[in-house]
Amino acid sequence: MLNEDVGIVVRAGDAGKATAISTIPRLLLHSATQYRKSDAFKFKRNGQWIEVSSDEFLLRVEELFFAIRALGVRAGDRVAIVSETRLEWAIADYATLCLGGITVPIYPTLSTQQMEALLRDSEPALVFVSTVGLWEKLAPMRDRLGIRYFVIFDPAVQPVDVLRISSLYDMGRQSTYDYPGEFRGQALCVEPPQVATIIYTSGTTGIPKGAMLTHQNLVSNIQATSERLPISKNDLALSFLPLSHIFQRHVDYASFYGGASIAYAENASTVGVDMSEVRPTFAAGVPRFFERIYTRTLGEVSSESSVVRAMFEKAVRIGKGAVRSGRRGIAYRAADLAIFRKIRAKLGGRIKFFISGGAALPKDIGEFFWAVGLPVYEGYGLTETSPVIALNGPGSTRIGSVGRPVSDQEVRIADDGEILVRGPSVMKGYNHMERETAEALAGGWFHTGDIGEVDLDGFLKITDRKKDLIITSNGKNIAPQAIENRLKLIPYFENVVVLGDHRHFISALIVPNLDALVVYARMHKIAFDKPAELLHKRAIYDFAMAEIDRHTEDLAAFEKVKKIAFLEKAFTIDGGELTPTLKIRRSMIENNYKSVIDKLYTL
Repeated sequence: MLNEDVGIVVRAGDAGKATAISTIPRLLLHSATQYRKSDAFKFKRNGQWIEVSSDEFLLRVEELFFAIRALGVRAGDRVAIVSETRLEWAIADYATLCLGGITVPIYPTLSTQQMEALLRDSEPALVFVSTVGLWEKLAPMRDRLGIRYFVIFDPAVQPVDVLRISSLYDMGRQSTYDYPGEFRGQALCVEPPQVATIIYTSGTTGIPKGAMLTHQNLVSNIQATSERLPISKNDLALSFLPLSHIFQRHVDYASFYGGASIAYAENASTVGVDMSEVRPTFAAGVPRFFERIYTRTLGEVSSESSVVRAMFEKAVRIGKGAVRSGRRGIAYRAADLAIFRKIRAKLGGRIKFFISGGAALPKDIGEFFWAVGLPVYEGYGLTETSPVIALNGPGSTRIGSVGRPVSDQEVRIADDGEILVRGPSVMKGYNHMERETAEALAGGWFHTGDIGEVDLDGFLKITDRKKDLIITSNGKNIAPQAIENRLKLIPYFENVVVLGDHRHFISALIVPNLDALVVYARMHKIAFDKPAELLHKRAIYDFAMAEIDRHTEDLAAFEKVKKIAFLEKAFTIDGGELTPTLKIRRSMIENNYKSVIDKLYTL
């Protein structure tokens, strides 16, 4: 509805009915007993998938609970987890929360200096680490930060003065017999307003801030998204995004809440193989994950015969037409049999849906997945909102949008286009940052920093980051992400950053897909000795510009890319150019490639 005083406000129905599940410990106890199963969790070791029952998982949490309590960890203490996504991550998280402690996830990919800054700010009593390599990064700061205990997940080795998690299980086991009911009793004493976790924002700009999320924040959001996108005990989720990020952690909580089994990918590079082996029914991914599947599929098709390419293109057109009309006739069934089933089979063959979050999913990518029978429900949120603000779901989906607000979240579009939100999922505040907290929550609304719009049916669309908007020297406002999303669909490009703030035209830095360019060069008899040489060929530059023009022909003249520069190295997390969730850090990229950018505007 339109309110002239505050702008556009959207409510998505009444809040769900009251429930006894008001904290993460209560969620754990409920789901572990309500959905007792032999394969509640799966993980891979030595090439074999190992199943863990809900009873065994709950016992491990209880044993670890008693062990860290014996080490002196108390309610309100912070416990850091520096690890990739794995079963032990979840066990450490639940054990800490059942004790009334506060979990502090830290990305294992951060530099030593970044890790020390976050540990200094959060002041943990105990730190879990996954590997010896990570321990060696953290060991020098132990005395400086006054950290009492380090616990390592890997079972094979144990550095001096470091505890193994398997030893803690043994330590806590006797207490499970000596103090029956105490674990459950203390877990049930945790209150909804208590802080459950401090999650540091990945920080595309500025210094990472520690968002304090309460149990009420987390659980209300889990229940809200479960209403929009139901998960059942018959589902199997593949968990592969970082649990240090609230997105995957939320999906795992929601999976456990709904009774689904969770399989942890071996590592980030094995997701495709893991998916074909465990055959999940759903998984969460960031847009880059879907873009890679899309470009890989196009790349495979491009190497086929002209007949196969024509069949594929026609099938996709039929599929997209069926999605838009909502009708699947004989032509669609033929396309499905000939083309789409093969694509789904490579992803395990059982996917019912994907969830996309972390950044805007290009509309063309979304339409492609829906066309081939792989629904992608896009959502939107931030760490500070626990995280989901809006979400598409069965019977309530609009491709190109991030869905309607969930549960009793309220969304307001400010006069300058910024998305504001308030509701039970909005954080308590930033750790040790009163001024930043006051700014973020000014007027009783959380200021997202994103620009968006709401259509007449209540669907929210994100157009860009407020701080990312480019204002040219001619005074034109340009949303770079919308252009970048188009250009990343070009199979010859791996990544794209659009530039032009305070300049008189738009340019772009291109991280090329060298494998695809090699195929193109050979087909067009462009000579080269090494693939990197192609980046300096005029024919390749002209081809790239032609592709850019083709993908942006409907844009205004001031929005079109006039010059490009190919980069020989990909953007990396270690280089500071990408956040741990693979979002680009524009300021860092502009700093690292200043000389390259300057040449674009001087030559």
